[in-house]
Amino acid sequence: MDITLIMGVSLAIILSIFFTLHIWYKKKTQILVEELTLFKKEKEYFSEAMMVLSENYDVIFANQSAKVLFSLDDKYHKLVNSTAIKLKIDTLEPADFFEVLQKESEKKEDSFHLQNVLLVILGKMKQVNIYVDKSGWNLNKTISCVIDMHAVTPTEAKIVQKDGGVDFFTGLPSQFSALTEINTLVMKTQKSSGSFSLFLFGIDHFSELQTTLGLAFSNKIIKDVSEYLSNNNEDIHVYRMDCDKFLLVLEKTQSDDETHTVAKKMIVDMKNNEDSNVHLTTSIGIVKYPEHGENATKLINHVYIALDQAQKESESNIAFFSTEFQAIHKDELKMNEEIQSGLKNHEFFLYYQPMFNLKTEEMIGAEALIRWNHPELGLITADKFLEVAKKTGLIIDIGEYVFRAAIKQRKVWNDEGLKKFKITLNLSLKEMQVDKLIQKLETLFEDNSIDPRDFNLDITEKSAMANVERTAMDFKLFKDLGLSISLDNFGASASSIKHLQMLPLSMVKIDRSLIFDLYSNLDHQITVKSLIALIHGLGLEVVAEGVETSKESSLLYDFGCDHAQGYLFSKPLPAKELEELLR
Repeated sequence: MDITLIMGVSLAIILSIFFTLHIWYKKKTQILVEELTLFKKEKEYFSEAMMVLSENYDVIFANQSAKVLFSLDDKYHKLVNSTAIKLKIDTLEPADFFEVLQKESEKKEDSFHLQNVLLVILGKMKQVNIYVDKSGWNLNKTISCVIDMHAVTPTEAKIVQKDGGVDFFTGLPSQFSALTEINTLVMKTQKSSGSFSLFLFGIDHFSELQTTLGLAFSNKIIKDVSEYLSNNNEDIHVYRMDCDKFLLVLEKTQSDDETHTVAKKMIVDMKNNEDSNVHLTTSIGIVKYPEHGENATKLINHVYIALDQAQKESESNIAFFSTEFQAIHKDELKMNEEIQSGLKNHEFFLYYQPMFNLKTEEMIGAEALIRWNHPELGLITADKFLEVAKKTGLIIDIGEYVFRAAIKQRKVWNDEGLKKFKITLNLSLKEMQVDKLIQKLETLFEDNSIDPRDFNLDITEKSAMANVERTAMDFKLFKDLGLSISLDNFGASASSIKHLQMLPLSMVKIDRSLIFDLYSNLDHQITVKSLIALIHGLGLEVVAEGVETSKESSLLYDFGCDHAQGYLFSKPLPAKELEELLR
């Protein structure tokens, strides 16, 4: 009786356990079915080849990239006469992809990563990263496999073995590798008394792109950029730094002009390869060894500062590091005190960048640009200190200094009988007290016997359109005094024709971001040509900013542009050097 009871209880327990396991199994299976359905939906169009494999390594799911790579039909069967894909790991001979993957998987209990292995396709090798996940689908001993086709480094390249030496997202050497290898290059270069350059390649407005386009698309951009840079030039070593930034090492010694040309080509090529639905621009900061640092840490710190300055100035920009850039990192209170001291000690002065008529090739004007001869940092351009001046109110003092210095210089040139031309002064209406400024200008013009018609005021499109009614009233006061007015950076913001017609303008300056790659960018050619026609239709003259090549100049001439300004014609010059052009 006791034995029967025990057997009955045991049987009940076994049946209970079996029933519980059955229920659990059904629920788990249902969850996996739902997960697989979600997996299919989310991964179908990713650029990586993604598959779910059965226990026998048959394909039970493949996204579009995997179907193309392995020649699979819609039921995930191999097509007739399809190309066999082989996998090569280390020094082993290439063998069938799925056979090699199965052998590697049997060696490991958990998920694993095959880094820098080779796919053999039609006899050609392509380096890839393969991620194998055995955790999410292992109820039926299935696994998921991701083949990252974009995370490619050249097969001849040295594979970094050190932990943290590779950025797994792009397959490029990481910033840890950059520090080690640049220091090695420093020691090598010291022996030969040579030099090399570092580029820091960054995507403009990347945080805004992430917010607008989402994580998946912005990640695709990162991978596309990494692939472009990796395949750009075998003499350039590329490293993934943080987020959207890539460090490039150019070992070949080049002049600054040659280095600038290489950087510009990269920016233009990247822009031409962009997705037609995305406005993607990039900028580059540049440092050179040994001028800008004696070790990897200093060089990398300085190239970050150079890129930061390039992107603050404009899109698609290039900036070499200069000690003046370090001014931006000073404490604002200290900077404010130094600006006040500089104004008292006459440390500020003006440079002049000439403007030329494209038809006659004559100089017709020059833009006055303030510079600061800092006692510690040397020559500093305005963009490094004007933001602090705006915050503290010193922009008014600096603006008055520029007006006063330019008017006095005009007096000197007049007394020497030099050629007449218009001097353009940059104006920040937001900070200026226009009524008081008008009174001071009247006094300055009268005291120095200067005709106000020899001067032009320049205001950015963005500033002018912030409050167009107020701007129109202020412009009228300047116009009544005799000054002409131009609208700067046109095309960088959005202005309506109605608003343009409200302002008493004489000239409009097209923003350099539209000129930078004009020769190679058909869209920009169409835009610039249309803008020139629009501006002429309003009865205004057109100036192109940032013209750097004769090809850009020729196109602008053909489009009917009146004037141009940029390094092709002249860099900003001190007053004495400008006089040579006037004689």
